[in-house]
Amino acid sequence: MFGLAVLLAAAVPPAPTAASPGPEHVSLTIYRDPSRGRQQAMDLRWLGGFALVTETRRIHVPAGDAVLRFEGVADGIIPASAIVTGLPGGTIEKNRDARLLSPAALIDGTLGREVTLRRTDRKTGKVSEERATIVAGPAHGVVLRTESGIETLGCSGLGESPRYDGVPQGLSAKPVLSVLTHSPQAMDATVSLSYLASGFDWSASYVANVVPGGGSLDLFAWLTLANSNAQAFPDANVQAVAGRIERQNIREIAARAARLELHCYPLGTTTSDLPVIEPYSRAPKVAEAYDIVVTGARRFARAGLVAPAAPPPPPPPPPPPEDLGDLKLYRVPEAVDVSANGQKQVALLVQHHVAFDKVYRVHLYSWSAASGAAASAVLRMRNEEKSGLGIPLPAGTTALYQPRGDTKLLLGLGTMGDTAKGEKARLTAGISRQILVDQTVQGRDRHVSVTNANAYPVRIEIAIGTAGEQAYVDTSAPLERIDGIQTWNLTLPANGSAKLDYRLPR
Repeated sequence: MFGLAVLLAAAVPPAPTAASPGPEHVSLTIYRDPSRGRQQAMDLRWLGGFALVTETRRIHVPAGDAVLRFEGVADGIIPASAIVTGLPGGTIEKNRDARLLSPAALIDGTLGREVTLRRTDRKTGKVSEERATIVAGPAHGVVLRTESGIETLGCSGLGESPRYDGVPQGLSAKPVLSVLTHSPQAMDATVSLSYLASGFDWSASYVANVVPGGGSLDLFAWLTLANSNAQAFPDANVQAVAGRIERQNIREIAARAARLELHCYPLGTTTSDLPVIEPYSRAPKVAEAYDIVVTGARRFARAGLVAPAAPPPPPPPPPPPEDLGDLKLYRVPEAVDVSANGQKQVALLVQHHVAFDKVYRVHLYSWSAASGAAASAVLRMRNEEKSGLGIPLPAGTTALYQPRGDTKLLLGLGTMGDTAKGEKARLTAGISRQILVDQTVQGRDRHVSVTNANAYPVRIEIAIGTAGEQAYVDTSAPLERIDGIQTWNLTLPANGSAKLDYRLPR
């Protein structure tokens, strides 16, 4: 009875397979890497953010049990997060096929089998071919058995390359997510596939131009998207989420195309003992030996015969950010091509005639003396509609420019943190040696002096100590807390000076 059950089970044919080669439409919602500092550039080799990928696909669903293959998903997919909707029978099982087609994977999948070894004489160009069996590899090199004996690929002095009779089973040219489903009847279905994927990040870059005459500026921001996956996402609808979410580490199963590294005599010497792997019996040839060739062509037209193309219309202005719980969501108004292993810049926001106040800031520490400390020029803006802003500003880098005749000069580079509506935003506007601050230390007593060498009055803020530090006593001028730090706030006349005395608490 047991043998009959085994026989019946073996007679059950495998479930039919249907494939979706790629999505018809894709949407990316990208979340920033919370551990990356505002001044730290994104590194495509390691992106700590992630994205919610939502794809719309068309696929033929066979009747009964069937395996549906969704090809071309991001190689950083988190399989446990995948959700497939639109299938009549739902999803019974999910599998992540992580073996990608690559030179190393081809060697690994053909281990113990025969290949055609093609050799090209570099001097004469003569090409010869012979059958060879792969007996070791791909780690540390590839060892072959030919009619001449044991040899290592790439060590004969000739141009060498293996040609395969077919693609080993289980290899895929694209990352694949497969699901098992059951449909009462065969049908063509439109399904939605959503999943989380690592290997994404985004950052904001602000460019501010002071309006001639001063007093206001035009603020523009770039949104830089980064994708370290090997998959591109053409014509994608892109959203970026600002803020910090609760995030736990999730094990990722990333498919990587393993590289093939050739080393001569990887076991150390030409006489090393090699494990003998008996070749498989030669199976019927499933395909002719093949090459993968990428070609390109350019068409040239004689100068003057082709009219220049009309300039493209200006892109629509970015929409204001939307609330996403306690986070902020920024939508890119147009579909964009997010390239594989690359970055993309799109407009994030445009604000004109933003009012600002210019102040000079110096930060002193109560426990140390200072001599000739220069002030930082800062343009301070209130993030309110009446000031020309009134929108949440995500953290990013800043660049400030000042017009000078027909050119613009760079005044300062800096960073800006996440700034909610109603908060203050600052732009770095350089260092001024016209404003100098000294501090002397005598026991518990501190003496601060400040001078203004400009021919006009300036507003100065001298921050003392750190946020939350205990209040000082016996101050000769009132101190107020700005951003939690006790600050001496004053307006110094042209070519003027001022002094502050204070005492540390016991």
